[in-house]
Amino acid sequence: MTFLDLTGNDAYTVGVMESETLAPRVARFSDRFVAYVLDTLPFGVGLVATVWTLVGPLAKAPTPELLALVGAAWITLVFAYQLVGNLNGGTIGKRLLGLRVVARDGGPPSFLRSLVRALVWLIGSTAGNFGFLVALFNRESRALHDYASGTVVVEAYRKSAAEGAALFLAGALGAVGLFGFQIYSGWARPTPRDRAAVAKANEGLAVIAQVEEAYKAKNGAYATSIEQLAEVSGDPAEFRTAMAALFLPEPFKMEAGNRGWRIRALARDRHHTPVVREGP
Repeated sequence: MTFLDLTGNDAYTVGVMESETLAPRVARFSDRFVAYVLDTLPFGVGLVATVWTLVGPLAKAPTPELLALVGAAWITLVFAYQLVGNLNGGTIGKRLLGLRVVARDGGPPSFLRSLVRALVWLIGSTAGNFGFLVALFNRESRALHDYASGTVVVEAYRKSAAEGAALFLAGALGAVGLFGFQIYSGWARPTPRDRAAVAKANEGLAVIAQVEEAYKAKNGAYATSIEQLAEVSGDPAEFRTAMAALFLPEPFKMEAGNRGWRIRALARDRHHTPVVREGP
């Protein structure tokens, strides 16, 4: 761009300086990180709330099939959210932080670029956030999904020093929180011993189902307490000992009527996983 020089200065130099001032600046890592947290936190909370609702109030057994279905549903939502956000120049988190996604030539990302970016984002995020951490090691703060799709995240407007400092602090606090969450999630992940305890608890419920049917055949109705089941088990003392080894004593809830029964208990793994069985 050429400017009219009324002072005798080099008009070309002034034009270049103004062009550089108006040129978009690549996003800082701290800004991107805060946007990342804003984008992912609602989905993480939604996933946990869904599992809690199914296992708690709805009393669904936390089978691998059920958990896989819930996980797949939320992963699909996250992928769709990222894809739509890329096509529109940025997700809600990026827009709140004044960031936008562009192709390397400065134009909006195409559908193919947006699709690749969303897919690699999903893979990199589930792999310990490795894809996002790549942005720490290059001058343009480009993450793995940026390299794969040929995109870059830039500032939609120039932020003041105060805004930059506040976002840096928020990013640092978010990084500490995310690191702590990853440590917690690693601890919360079931170990082979935990899975064995839950499997044994489910086997115990299968035994209870057989005893319930035997009780009904003898008494005309289903048992409503563990003591009633123990009496028809053949060895009440051994039955109680076996149940105590599989389940926590509280809460152990039995509901029964003429047509069916339901038992809810907690397995003896580290996380006291709820187990549920209904019959017949």
